[in-house]
Amino acid sequence: MSGVAGKKISPNFWILSAGWDLPLFILTPLLILPLGLAIRKVTSIETMGLFVLGFGGFGHHLLGFILAPAFLIAMGTLFSILDLNALVCATVAWGTWHGAMQINGFLRIYDAKVKSIDPLTARLDFLMCLAWFGLAILHSPAKELSLVAQYYFSGGHLLPPSLLENLTRVWDAGTAAVTCGFLWQTVRIWRAGNPPSPIKLMAMAAGFGFWWYCTVTVDSLLFGILLWEVFHDVQYNALVWLYQRRRVDQRLDVGRIEKFLFKPGIARIGLYAGLILAYGYIGVLTSYGDFTVPEKIMMGGGAVQWIVRITIVSALLHFYFDGFIWRVREEGFRQGMGLDASERASRGNPSAASGNGYPEEVRSVSRRLRRNQHALNWALFILAVGGLAISQFRGGAPEFQAVVLNLSESIPGSWLAHFLSGTYYKGQGNLELAERDYRLTVAYHPQFAMGQLFLADILKKRGRFPEAMDHYRAALELDSTSDESRINLAYGYLQSGHPEIAAPFFQKALQSDSENVGLNFGLGTALVELGRGPEARHALESVLRVEPEHSGAMDYLGKLWELQGASDSAIAYYRRALKSDTGNASARENLAAAIKRSSVSGSGTDRTGEKTVPRKP
Repeated sequence: MSGVAGKKISPNFWILSAGWDLPLFILTPLLILPLGLAIRKVTSIETMGLFVLGFGGFGHHLLGFILAPAFLIAMGTLFSILDLNALVCATVAWGTWHGAMQINGFLRIYDAKVKSIDPLTARLDFLMCLAWFGLAILHSPAKELSLVAQYYFSGGHLLPPSLLENLTRVWDAGTAAVTCGFLWQTVRIWRAGNPPSPIKLMAMAAGFGFWWYCTVTVDSLLFGILLWEVFHDVQYNALVWLYQRRRVDQRLDVGRIEKFLFKPGIARIGLYAGLILAYGYIGVLTSYGDFTVPEKIMMGGGAVQWIVRITIVSALLHFYFDGFIWRVREEGFRQGMGLDASERASRGNPSAASGNGYPEEVRSVSRRLRRNQHALNWALFILAVGGLAISQFRGGAPEFQAVVLNLSESIPGSWLAHFLSGTYYKGQGNLELAERDYRLTVAYHPQFAMGQLFLADILKKRGRFPEAMDHYRAALELDSTSDESRINLAYGYLQSGHPEIAAPFFQKALQSDSENVGLNFGLGTALVELGRGPEARHALESVLRVEPEHSGAMDYLGKLWELQGASDSAIAYYRRALKSDTGNASARENLAAAIKRSSVSGSGTDRTGEKTVPRKP
C-alpha cells in the first residue's frame, strides 16, 4: 500500500506498554473467562453477582466524583419515595451506552497515539461501537427482555409485537453497512499513509467479540453480565489510575486528595483498590446488581427497593462524570493521557486544542454549540425519565399480565417471557396454552428447574403421566433441594406400581417435613406393598398422631394386624376407618373379609359387630 513506507509511525502507540495494555485493556477477556468459569463451578452465579456487581460494578463509581449534584440526588430520593422505576430504567439503558462508549474511548486513544485523527474515522469508530453493541442486544432475548421489561414497569406503553423483529432486521442491515464503511475507510487512510493503530483494531475485535459472547453466547445473562463487568472494571480502574498519575506528575489542576492518592508506590495502589472495595461494599449490602437481571425484575425478590434506587444515583453520576473516557478531543484529557495537545481532535472539533490556527470566533461558536448540546442532552434525559415517571405515577403502566403476554409475543426467544406467560395461562385454567409456553421455556432454557417442574405439573393434569415423570426427574436433577419434584416422583412411582422406588423418595422428603400426613401415608402405603410391616406401622402411626381419624391409615393398620394374625385388632381398625369415612370401600371390603375369616376360624373374635379393642403388638 503506497504511502505507508514513507510514514513513520511512533513506536509509542501503547497507553502504558505492550506488557500492561494487553492484559489490562485488550486481551483481558482471555484472563477473565477461565477465572469466571472456574469460580462458577464452586459457587452460584447469584453469589458471584452479589460480589462482582457490588464490589466491582458499584465500587468503581467512587472514582469519578466527589461532590454529587443536588439535582440527581433529589430526583433519586423523590423517585424512591414515590416508588417510581424510571431512574432504574434509565440506569440500565445508560449503563449499556456507557460500556459501548468506553470501548470507543480506547479506540480513539490508540488512534491518537499514532496520530490517526481523521474525523470520518472517529465517526465510524463511534458508529461501529453503537452498531455492534446494539446488534448483540437485539440478538439476545434475555437482554432484550431486561430492557423492555424495565420500560414497561416504568410506565411505558406496550410496544407492537412486530416492532422488535423489524428493528432487528433494520439494525442487521445498518450494522453491515457501517462495518463495510469502516473497512473501506480503513483501507483508504492506510493507502493515504495515515493508517489506524493496529492496537485499536485489536481492541475493537476484543471488545465487540467479548460483548457478543457475554450477551448472546453465554447460557446465563447474569453470568454474562458478571464477565463483562469485570472486563469493564479492569479497563476503567487501570485507565483512571494512569490518567490521575500523569495529571499529578505533570502538576495539572489536581486537589490534595489526588496528589496524595496517585503518587507512586505500592501502598497507594493498595489504598486505591481498598477505597474502591470499601465503596463497593455498599453495593454488596444493597444487592445493587439485582435490577440488571430480568429474573429479579419479573419474578420478584432482590434488594430493598428504596435502597437500590438511592444507589442508582451513584451509577448515574458515574455515567455522567466519567464520560471523559471517550473525550479524546478535550485538551485536559489529552494532557492527562500523555497525548499531543496540539493535535486536532479526533472528531474534528476545532476547539479541542489551543493554538490550532482556528480564529477565536470559530472556537467561540464551537464552545456555544457544545454547551447547547450538553443542555439538549439533559433536556432529553429529563423529558424521557419524567415522562415515564408521570405515566407510572398516574397508573399508566400496563398490567402485569398484559406485559407478560406482550413480551412472549415480542421476544419469542425469551424463556422467561414464555415461563411467565405459561404461568398466566395456568392460572386461567388454559392448560393447552400453558403447556405450549412451558415447552418453549424448557426448549430455550433446559437447565431451568422450575420450568421443568411446571411443565410436568401441566402434563400430569392433562393425563400424560409418563411424560410428566420425565420432566419431574429432570427438575429434581437440576435442583436436588426441590421437595415438590421429589414428592411428585414419589407419588408417581407409587401409582405406577413401583413402591420400591417410591419409598426412598418419600423418606427423603420427610427429612424436611417429618410430620407431613400425606408423605407419611404415602411412605406407609409403599412399605405395606413391599411387605415391610414394622416400618410401615411406624409411618402410619405418625399419620394418626397428627390426624387421629385418618381413614386410610387405619385401614392399612388393620391389614398389618391381620397379617400378624391379630384379627380382633384388625377388625377394630377397619371399623374405625369406616366410622371416619363411610365411603372407604377398601375398609368395608377388608372388614367383611376379616369377619368372615374370623367366623370360619372361630378365633373368638366378637361376631356381633360390636367394637373390639385393638391389641398392642
